[in-house]
Amino acid sequence: MKILSADQIKLVDSFTAQHEPISSINLMERAAAACFKRLIKLIKPDEIITIACGMGNNGGDGLAIARMLLEQGFECNVFVIHHSTKLSDDTEINYKRLKEKYPNRLVDVNSVEELKVKTNKESKVLIDALLGTGINKPVEGLLAEVIDFLNAYYLRIYSIDVPSGLHIDSSSEENKHIIHSSLTFTFQLPKLAFLFSENQNYVPEFEILDIGLDPQGISEQNTAHYFITKKLISSLLKKRNKFSHKGTYGHALLIAGSKGKSGSAIIASKACMRSGTGLFTLHSTKETNSALLHHLPEAMSSEDSSPDFISEVGKLENYEAIAFGPGAGLQEETQTVLKKILNYYAGKLVLDADGLNILSENKTWLNFLPASAILTPHPKEFDRLTQNHSNDFERFATLKQFVIKHSCIVILKGAHSAVAMPDGHVFFNSSGNAGLAKAGSGDGLTGIILGLLSRGYTPPQAALIGTYLHGHAADLCLKKKGMESILITDVIEQLPKAFQKLGA
Repeated sequence: MKILSADQIKLVDSFTAQHEPISSINLMERAAAACFKRLIKLIKPDEIITIACGMGNNGGDGLAIARMLLEQGFECNVFVIHHSTKLSDDTEINYKRLKEKYPNRLVDVNSVEELKVKTNKESKVLIDALLGTGINKPVEGLLAEVIDFLNAYYLRIYSIDVPSGLHIDSSSEENKHIIHSSLTFTFQLPKLAFLFSENQNYVPEFEILDIGLDPQGISEQNTAHYFITKKLISSLLKKRNKFSHKGTYGHALLIAGSKGKSGSAIIASKACMRSGTGLFTLHSTKETNSALLHHLPEAMSSEDSSPDFISEVGKLENYEAIAFGPGAGLQEETQTVLKKILNYYAGKLVLDADGLNILSENKTWLNFLPASAILTPHPKEFDRLTQNHSNDFERFATLKQFVIKHSCIVILKGAHSAVAMPDGHVFFNSSGNAGLAKAGSGDGLTGIILGLLSRGYTPPQAALIGTYLHGHAADLCLKKKGMESILITDVIEQLPKAFQKLGA
């Protein structure tokens, strides 16, 4: 699913109007109807609804939604905030429609004091239709005052298309007046700003509503940004051949663990073997390998001569894929092992945790990454690899430059992990939940990707499937475990079901 800019969305709207054909007012009506259908499932019949409308087309959406709710017997108070001199053409049509049918429900507001006086004190639900996707500068004046009042007054806010005041294509850090939406109903496609942590107070949750924009109009828009869908991941999955054997699905090597850090290696090992690899070997310390035998008898192990950390590595050419890093430590000898891998191994490689920490201390080694190596940093790890960033949009720009420069894949982990490809295309993950914000989750992701690589997927495929699968398995844990109690071991145990639900 594409992620488009505000300008591109306007072009798709125009394309739809010209080629369906459909008038712009009827397209607005269709968008409003999609919102209405969701809202009536979320709002109780006895709740009093406040709808705040601006003077642009977003306000027109709100006016149309108000009319539909009133027609169904909901109690609505509709405020049109006069922050400019003129209503947009389609908004004026919906303004007249509402005023003709429900004149007593429509209130024109010219000051925040007027809004405060006329707000129904019993109303606890707000529909935000003040500003849409076209805003690109900080909100000022009357709208700023209105937004601040609404944020302070309402605990449940449903935003139409975008929380009012939020910039969808650039950072909003300079804008202090943005609606704190509870749930945003966005039209047809996700917006880039929704996927960054800096906007979590404004867009904690969003739903994509299909409003029937022309697929050809969308396809004609060029973009490097995408939203991962279940359909995409299912299309990438491979079936296991009836006459295959363990050798068919590769041999994976995990180099991980050190004294007191066996758990990271065990988690990654389990995730790898649950992800389809034919053969698996862990190279680690005696302590970690002993734990592996207890937890995963199906695995093979290679014992390092050092009892406390990784100091050596054997032949590398026997493995289809290698992962390095979880719990490995930062000892000089361990760093030398990574240097050897970068110098002599040209196959599929995953670097995580201490693998990334070692790289951040030896940045020239980035030039020796094998083609399409997969790095899995969280934001702080990525900043250590590159530079400090003041906001997510700035970090995002660096991310795209980094993968192009080093011909690698970076999975920048987060609520919507960004999978950046060597050509600069970025795919944002749609699965997962905050239950993954616990120790070991990254180790599990590393293991999943390693297993997929060994099993025969290309690095781009493994990165996309692994990221989505990791989140999808966590989502399957919710009913039984709940977000607070999910452990990465629970997630790994849900991998078989996650594969099945994706069609594998």
